[in-house]
Amino acid sequence: MSKTLFKLSVLFLITTSCSFSEYDTLLKTELKKNQKVDSVFFNLRLGESKEIYHKKSWDLNNSRQVVQGRSYFYMKKIFSDSKTEKKRNDFALEFSGRFNSEKKMKMLDVKFYHLLWTPWNEMYQAPKLLPRILDSLELWFPGNPFLEVKTGNDSIPSIHVKIDGDRRFRVFVENSQDVAVKIDDLNEDN
Repeated sequence: MSKTLFKLSVLFLITTSCSFSEYDTLLKTELKKNQKVDSVFFNLRLGESKEIYHKKSWDLNNSRQVVQGRSYFYMKKIFSDSKTEKKRNDFALEFSGRFNSEKKMKMLDVKFYHLLWTPWNEMYQAPKLLPRILDSLELWFPGNPFLEVKTGNDSIPSIHVKIDGDRRFRVFVENSQDVAVKIDDLNEDN
């Protein structure tokens, strides 16, 4: 199954399984506010031009706040816990902007993973990291709490969703290593 088809399937499952649900109510309530909430990580903003996004990413890299991630298209920031030794609590954030046909950022694609991840050590795998990422995101981006949405899909059984104004966070375990976070603008006019 292609990535695009898979993403559409997940989106379809969210919308169909959550009809008349808490998610649906929250979505309608937040969009009715007509409130622009566009801030994401590192002073990046949804709706910014691709040119501004690349300039800010260059500046972040030049000032050594971020480095190139596991892929050429992702920037990486490592979060270290000074209270524990040997990177036992350290994790990384990788991000990449996604742009519409007008070259405006409509989504920030983010991945979190534990630095000590290995396929054989469950302690450092994505399902164990998920609660920590949810707590961190709620701390970094105050507002509504996350709602857990059951998808009915075996590969991604649930997605955690947070909506503040027209900004939406979708958080889920993508694989044994990565917790995926999709931050997008729900208002197509912005």
